Amino acid sequence: MLNVFYDVSSYGANTRGPTKVVKNLLQALSDCDIPYSDNKEVYDRNIFLGWDDVTLASYNSLQNKDNVLIGPQIWPWDPRWEYLKEIQYTKVIAPSHWVENKLNKFWPEVRTGVWPAPIYTPDIENNIKYDCLVYYKNRSEQDISSIVQFLNQKGVSFVGLQYGNYNPNDFRECLSEVKYCLIVDNTESQGIAIQEMMAVNKPMLVWDVKEWDHMGETYKVPATSVPYWSEDCGEKFYELSELDDTFERFCANIDRYNSKKLVDSELSNKISVKKLLSLFEE
Repeated sequence: MLNVFYDVSSYGANTRGPTKVVKNLLQALSDCDIPYSDNKEVYDRNIFLGWDDVTLASYNSLQNKDNVLIGPQIWPWDPRWEYLKEIQYTKVIAPSHWVENKLNKFWPEVRTGVWPAPIYTPDIENNIKYDCLVYYKNRSEQDISSIVQFLNQKGVSFVGLQYGNYNPNDFRECLSEVKYCLIVDNTESQGIAIQEMMAVNKPMLVWDVKEWDHMGETYKVPATSVPYWSEDCGEKFYELSELDDTFERFCANIDRYNSKKLVDSELSNKISVKKLLSLFEE
């Protein structure tokens, strides 16, 4: 009942978000008994997970262009975006509400919807060796140094993972060995790796951000490191000056956090597939 299009050459064995979106969606469709085709037009619903030369060529060859979703792997500053704006029946899907708000603000003529990829729980063991996993991505060396200094002063043992520099085994091993996670991240469109940490029910301490400014002041919009979040997940702070108090509150309440609850309620395979299919009807 769904044709899934993506550029096969763009996806390999890496652990980055775009690959996980494809793999997790295909697995979720199978798990939910939803028939789908892989880069072929068989059914009357089409989703193009990316928008590049390969997927654009597939779109142009479609017999049925009336029921199409495109995204979430889109880049509005790509020259091909102009063509996308001209397609009458297309809806662009964003992975979170802050990304959708960005699209609506600067490209109000484009129809949008929100769909997060499903999250599957990593297979980990209970082999605690450290207090904390520090996960860092696209932040300054000063930010990282400040966190390391703080943890050393508090006597907190930790292990670190840097985005792009680990494999699935590294990820599972680290999650098996820590009590909680400290996130030092920039903006996330969805944040699949962070949500996998939530899926194994690790309490989360997040040094969050407030804005996306990757394209300069003109296109600055409110944003976050954790687009999917609740008080059950843990604690957030925005300034380094807030870290000490936030850390004390986090430690005092660490046994009450249940980050898995958010994944189960908003990001499971069944919920994700249901939301995706509903976008064709909205």
